[in-house]
Amino acid sequence: TTKMDKEIKMGYCIGIDVSKKRLDVDKLGKPMEVNNDELGITSLIGELTLLLNQGQLDLVLCEASGGYEQKLLRACHVNGIPIHLVHANNIKYFSRSKGIKAKTDKLDAKTISAYGNERKPEPDIFYLNETSEKIRLMLKRREQLIADKRREVCRLDKIENLDILEMIKAHIEWLDKSIKDIGGKLLDLKKSDDVKESHALLKSIPGIGDLLANYLIAFLPELGKLSHKALAALVGVAPFNHDSGEHQGKRFIQGGRSKLRQLLYMAAMTSIKWNMPLQSAYSTANRSSIPLQIDH
Repeated sequence: TTKMDKEIKMGYCIGIDVSKKRLDVDKLGKPMEVNNDELGITSLIGELTLLLNQGQLDLVLCEASGGYEQKLLRACHVNGIPIHLVHANNIKYFSRSKGIKAKTDKLDAKTISAYGNERKPEPDIFYLNETSEKIRLMLKRREQLIADKRREVCRLDKIENLDILEMIKAHIEWLDKSIKDIGGKLLDLKKSDDVKESHALLKSIPGIGDLLANYLIAFLPELGKLSHKALAALVGVAPFNHDSGEHQGKRFIQGGRSKLRQLLYMAAMTSIKWNMPLQSAYSTANRSSIPLQIDH
């Protein structure tokens, strides 16, 4: 911990360990706790704003925590406080490299601070606007309802009790109605001024329908703002090298935004039939037995 304390004093990064009910904050080497609710986050934002104005804050860092970090991220973004969402694996391997074996919320916050001071990551850029964030939430809820319906449908042929069977059928009807209602809300949201133009542009591409256009707007807001190589890496379709010396291994893809990748795959299969440039590129790639590469 002495070595960790010295590292923390090297910079002005504040680490926050996020849990369901609490935020453990390493405030420049001093532990601090606030509730993970509106009142607690408001008080924390006040502290962070004061440090930022005094030139004692470069960056706030926190890990993804199953969605419990979203209120903090949104509050920092709205109040102009630079924040970076760290991948949990980065903190885990950094902690191992420092020989830290113990684990507590306070120690995690201190480790996140040390990671920020040593690695100095850039603040995150928030590309989502208000409407695209609403679309994102609606799509997530739609996925949950579809998963629930799939489970209920799978139970139908296993149930012999008529009362339970009627309950399941009624639940499926409710799920169908809820999914349809979300579809209506998505239709209304796509007409909003801040996404209308993007939605229409995406829909003009053969093979992209309303659903995929919504997913691209909500889950790939970097589209049009980053290079095609960076976007490919974000989605998880950029092949990684696996070479050593004279050995050239097979290229592979990993990570990325899996749901988006699944939808893009289905769209690509459709586009191969109707989009002639893609069809030609796909046929050429198959004939030469090389991975398909399309330069935009």
